[in-house]
Amino acid sequence: MASFIPRSISNATAPDDDALSVGSGKGLTRANSLALFKDSVLWLGEQAQTQFLDSNLEAHTNGNTSDGSTSPGQSQQSFSVPSYNSFEVDLKHTIRFQVIVWSISAPDVKTHRVSMKFRVTLFWNDPPPTWTVEAVEKKRKNVQQYIWAMAGRATAYKKKMSGTPDEMLHIPPISILNADSFDIIGSPEVQLLREDTRLYRWSCMYRAQLHQSHISVKDFPHDEHDLCLKLGIISQRHRGGRWDKRKWKIGLANESDTQGTIRIPYGVLVDDVKIPEFYYDEDLNFELSELNHGSKNQNSRDRDYCLAVKLRVHRDSGYYDKNIMPLLSMLNLVSISILAQDADNDFQRSLLSLNIAFVEVGLRMALDSHLPSVGYQIKMQRILNRFFYSILTIVLESSFLKLLIDHEIASVSFTRRIDLALIFCLLMNQAYLTLIYQSFNRLRQARENASEMTNNW
Repeated sequence: MASFIPRSISNATAPDDDALSVGSGKGLTRANSLALFKDSVLWLGEQAQTQFLDSNLEAHTNGNTSDGSTSPGQSQQSFSVPSYNSFEVDLKHTIRFQVIVWSISAPDVKTHRVSMKFRVTLFWNDPPPTWTVEAVEKKRKNVQQYIWAMAGRATAYKKKMSGTPDEMLHIPPISILNADSFDIIGSPEVQLLREDTRLYRWSCMYRAQLHQSHISVKDFPHDEHDLCLKLGIISQRHRGGRWDKRKWKIGLANESDTQGTIRIPYGVLVDDVKIPEFYYDEDLNFELSELNHGSKNQNSRDRDYCLAVKLRVHRDSGYYDKNIMPLLSMLNLVSISILAQDADNDFQRSLLSLNIAFVEVGLRMALDSHLPSVGYQIKMQRILNRFFYSILTIVLESSFLKLLIDHEIASVSFTRRIDLALIFCLLMNQAYLTLIYQSFNRLRQARENASEMTNNW
């Protein structure tokens, strides 16, 4: 787990999370009440669609899936949100994520890592600061242009175009939960989108080495992987903290946040992203997953969540489908055709079979340099071994039948029947290996898709 470590900030006090309060004076108190009422109404108008979106997502999740996950083939852009009593929390206090993935490298199956370049954007409605009468009067007189300057990962200062810091803004301290290492590209950006609702946008570009805990190449070269990026807010989430998890919830950005500037508000995969040796049929999948750290004795309100952005990728198996498997199949058929000779020609049968076996050994040595180096047997290695064993079986069978003929235990006509039985077994073995390589994986996928469609129905 890696995070952007902030620099320490001295003499900085966090703004209060409560409503705007003004110093003594009846006029200011009345103005403050009207401003608070106006701010609440404006916020409800802006965030109403977020509440309906969360309620629809919760109803869809509870009605269609039992484990809070979305079917992969249901839509190109999908996400699932586990219920955490969204109507019992103040939706104004949500930290909304947007993730745009720019590039992905081929996953390293040995180290279980993948390199990814992505931009993370956060949207949140910052609580109004506490103002004194003097501060309000000073702010009214000194209207200037300003920018927000980052100070670490958790705070930003409102800075005049020329001058000293004027006001401090607390930034949700984002963490990349499954990053082994990462670099920040450029500088984080902070922007105030709406003054009336204090809607802020924070954005930063990363290049990270992400740990993938569920990479397996047992089905190589038809293996599939769910590449995952986990993002969360884990700092200052304790009770009474600035981003108290009981008050501030994790969510997805909506059109009100992005103001219609992006096709899918909570994130997309850039169109020209190419993954070496892999391809993908679906777009990003967004899930809110429960964090496992923390106390075990937590109620539903105290549970914290993170955002898991997943992309299912499939290995491009064209080289093995069109080059390796046809060659192995033909070599195996040629070795089976050797059994057309009578068993008393043991030397010729064994010599031809061993020559074919040496060809397969050379092919195997060339392929092993390109196969994943893992501690278990992958599908391609299992098929290569079975083809090789079938050739050695022919050599053993020829020697055994020659022994029977030499000792006059069996006649040549009887050994021909044994050869026919072996030919049938070897042809069935080749058909079985072809099905294992080509069809079983596709049949399993079709069965899973049919089961998912039945469950959704």
